[in-house]
Amino acid sequence: MESKVTRYSAAAVIMLAMALVLLGPFGTSGSGNVALADVQEKVKQIDTMILRGQKIYTLAAAPNISFEFDVVKYLSKQHGYTEKGYLNKTLVYHITLNRPQNQTLIVLPIWKECLMFPCTDEQIKIMEKLTPHGLVAFFQQTDYENTGRSRIDGVEADCFEVHDVKSFENFLPKFVFDIQKGNFKVWISVKDLLPIRMEGDIFLGESLGTVFTEGILHEVCAMEAYDVELDENLFDCSLPDGYSELTLSDLLPFFPAKPK
Repeated sequence: MESKVTRYSAAAVIMLAMALVLLGPFGTSGSGNVALADVQEKVKQIDTMILRGQKIYTLAAAPNISFEFDVVKYLSKQHGYTEKGYLNKTLVYHITLNRPQNQTLIVLPIWKECLMFPCTDEQIKIMEKLTPHGLVAFFQQTDYENTGRSRIDGVEADCFEVHDVKSFENFLPKFVFDIQKGNFKVWISVKDLLPIRMEGDIFLGESLGTVFTEGILHEVCAMEAYDVELDENLFDCSLPDGYSELTLSDLLPFFPAKPK
């Protein structure tokens, strides 16, 4: 019989995985020598993107304890968003937001568990921005600053930075994921007017998603490819064979008792 500890661990990873979407791939952003209106016009013609990088979750009370995920993200104007996270080369989570179906699927291969649910209104708004064109429009809506020009992997790029995470605060209830503060950076190629690198940090308060600890989520991602053909099955939200589906009753032990 499966232990409660195993199922609770799976539930905790689900909540973390849901929040990982919040940092990717752009967050929000800025202004500077590169005109963002020109960037938006450029990416309007792009249907797909692939990003690859790392996410590190560090406990605030124990900075020497952290978990590093290798991540790959697939964005499709037609199909939606898929992210896969690996820990020591083992697939730990797989998140899909299916745009045509307005459906979310979170898969936990280690535990052979998954969670499926219709996208909320807030998730639908986020998903609409998880397209090449929507991403640039998204970071144009927030106050930002140009923090200078640098060379990223040999490419000259302008860096834009924002310190406002209000856009994310209502994506999940505070008791589920308490996003308190953060900052985001995006580097845009001066020559091609395309994003080439993203970086972000979010401070998380005590909540269900962090198993009631405080921590910092750090992400760095680089663009791997634009306008490549992506298999439609990559965005499939069907229940995988051999997996059991988690329900609310599996997550209830994580919820704090209501005050009397």
